[in-house]
Amino acid sequence: MKLNFLRAAACAGMIPALAACAILGGSDTDSHPPLGPVPTPSSLDPAGITTPLDAYLPAPEENYALKKARVTLVNQCMRGLGYTENPQPLGPFTGERWLEHTEFNVMPLGQAQQYGYQAPPKKSGGGTESAYSKNSTETQGLLLSGKVRTFNNKKVPKGGCEGEALRVITKGATTPTEVKLPGGSTAGSGEGGFSEGFAEMVVSAMRGEAMKRTRNDPRFQKVMDSWADCMKGRGYTYDSPSAAVNDSRWEENSGSPTRTELSTATADTQCKTKVNYLGVGIAVESAYEKKSIDENAELLADLKSWTSKWIENANNAIQGT
Repeated sequence: MKLNFLRAAACAGMIPALAACAILGGSDTDSHPPLGPVPTPSSLDPAGITTPLDAYLPAPEENYALKKARVTLVNQCMRGLGYTENPQPLGPFTGERWLEHTEFNVMPLGQAQQYGYQAPPKKSGGGTESAYSKNSTETQGLLLSGKVRTFNNKKVPKGGCEGEALRVITKGATTPTEVKLPGGSTAGSGEGGFSEGFAEMVVSAMRGEAMKRTRNDPRFQKVMDSWADCMKGRGYTYDSPSAAVNDSRWEENSGSPTRTELSTATADTQCKTKVNYLGVGIAVESAYEKKSIDENAELLADLKSWTSKWIENANNAIQGT
């Protein structure tokens, strides 16, 4: 399985292990905003990247509370209707972010050397959710969605047990059922509004717009050219890191990287480190993210307010059960 690199954006903050910091010169115009400090990451681990838009995302603990509340409320509702088969599962807390920084196509050197461009094995924990989906029945689906009005002579809540859980979690902070996202696209939630995953959706859209601007920025293009020169010096010809990641040869060997793939991914990572590809990318995208934050201040203020209320409601629901 090939790494699922987002074509979306993330922005620049500080990375846990910074070897050095510098100021990158460049055009100070409306289209090319000035940059702040340029980090020099000692590792190309995407888990260590933080950027300005991350401040608008729930912490992993908060997302887990939202999920736990939804699962708890749904199962409680289903039991109340007299349906006890195949309750929704709640996996263990992993501490992982729901929206990862994959936009720069980077990985730690050790991963590149061992797996090439293939995704490393995932931690166990997805089996329970797979079993839940496999064992779901038509009746369960109808009760969850509210497509039946009664069951066991009991009234099914509007929107089903999923709708009931959503109303509890979003009480006092219901979103519009249609939200205009940065970039002009529109997201619709249906009748009940958004909750879980809403912040990630908005931030992902904003990152996508910021990354478009980043790719056209001459300061980022310059570091990509330096990376390409480095790769050419090692015998690999690619115009961009995404071209290396998406080389069709890697798909042919999905799950079992060849020596060529391993050596290419290793050279790719080493060249990115040599030219400070990630540090420059973070700095440039951060500048555009900050600009996007200013451009979407009202939406982000609503996002913060709604998310805070949902987390409060979720914790209250968990404590009350």
